[in-house]
Amino acid sequence: MRQGRLVATGVMLVFCLFAIWQSLLLPLTDRLGPGPGFFPFWLALIGAALAVALLVTTFREAADPSDSDVRILPHGPGAMRWFAIVGLLAAVTLVMDYVGFRLAMLVFNAVLVIALGDRRWWVIALFSVLGSFGVYYVFTTWLDVLLPVGRFGI
Repeated sequence: MRQGRLVATGVMLVFCLFAIWQSLLLPLTDRLGPGPGFFPFWLALIGAALAVALLVTTFREAADPSDSDVRILPHGPGAMRWFAIVGLLAAVTLVMDYVGFRLAMLVFNAVLVIALGDRRWWVIALFSVLGSFGVYYVFTTWLDVLLPVGRFGI
């Protein structure tokens, strides 16, 4: 478990340092206030500090010999849920431009709720509709963010 935590934290630290470097290529301020590099810089800096703190605490803790049989990745039903969610994310990424945000997220949300174990039809329907059409409405109307419409116009 300790070795897995060291590897994951090291990868996170490298990612945060890369994000700091990339955000410094953008201006941190502009004439109106924070620039495009402001929030990525500070978020990456906080993430790097937390990764360093986790690395230090992981190095300080004593290695436990009973950790050799601990599994890092999920197994059993948890693994099936994990693979279902990752597969769903990949599928939605592939079909989003073709069918549009609303239809892709409608199916994604329905299958996600089922994969996570809920079987009540009204929960699945409510979460799917609000998570697809509701989110689309909020983003396109209130936030003026363009989301893919798809070939069906929905």
